[in-house]
Parts: sequence; C-alpha cells; structure tokens
Amino acid sequence: MDRDDSKEAVFERTKHVWPNVHNALLAGIETAIYLHDCAGWHHEDDKHLYQHMIRRKAIEVYHDLKPAPGPGFGESDTTILPMSGLILHLPDDVVRIWHIATVNIPTPSTPAKREFIDQPRSDQFPLWEEVSDEQQQSAQNRLVLCWTVSDHKIERFQLVRPAGTKRTGKHVAVDWDIDLLERLPG
Repeated sequence: MDRDDSKEAVFERTKHVWPNVHNALLAGIETAIYLHDCAGWHHEDDKHLYQHMIRRKAIEVYHDLKPAPGPGFGESDTTILPMSGLILHLPDDVVRIWHIATVNIPTPSTPAKREFIDQPRSDQFPLWEEVSDEQQQSAQNRLVLCWTVSDHKIERFQLVRPAGTKRTGKHVAVDWDIDLLERLPG
C-alpha cells in the first residue's frame, strides 16, 4: 500500500466531496423540520425518526448534487433504507457517515462495523499476515464522518480515521480527525 492516509493527504483527495455531503444533510434537516411541522410533531420526541428523515433526504439530494461520475453514496450494510448511518464509496476511501451526539465515538455494535474501524494507524505499515482477507481485498482507507445535529443545525462535521478501540473497549481509538466545518468553503 503506497497510498498516503495521513490527515492532510486524505483531506486533499476528498475535499471536493464534503460541501456536497454537508449540503445534502442540510437539505435533510429542512425536510425533517417540514415533515414534523406538517404532522404537528416535536422533533425532540423521536430523535431516531428525525435523524432518519435527515439521512433519507440526504441520500436523494447527494445523488442530485454530485458530479457524475463520482463517489457512490448510499445505505449502510443493507438493501433497505439506512437506520444507523450512510456510507460513501470513494476511489481510495470508504466513509461511514454516522450521527454521533457524544464526544467519543462509541464502539460499533455489529461485527462488520467493528471490523471497519479496526485498521492500523496511518503511520504504521500493516503486516499482511495480521490483516484479514477482507481488509486485504478492499485495501481502502476507512473513515468515519461524525455529524451531530442540534437545534436544526449541524454542530459537528468531523472526519475521523479510526484505529480500532481504546483499551477500555468502549470507544473508538482515533488515529486523526479533521473539523470539516472549519474547512468548508464560504
């Protein structure tokens, strides 16, 4: 693997994607607000529905915004609509887009998502015999885009490169992170 997965190298090769993802999530927020208002619901009463509405609209909007050909944006690990996150397939990177309200990223609950975060730090070269067959085949850099919505605004839009779990096993170990809100144009 000769690809550079350092913080700045990854940002340089992916920076064209983040404004469209951000705009798609903003459109999702507008849709969630509208649908809740139409039904007379308060979004705080069912945060899961509110966030799902945002993700659902974001998938549609992102497909309309992205220049073709481009990275695929779709559901996470399923053929049905996403409930826990979205996934973005880029040439060198796979990005899981998760709404996370806590500071630390909790350890994922499914084996597939735990394997997704289990990768060596970007400054370490993995020994191929220590890497699973699936990881060798994909050989893509795995990232998590953490976003948090609060009061109908995106408060967190952070790109994280996971590197397994912390010693406690309760949180994801972070190789590096980038606050994308600071780097969005305009």
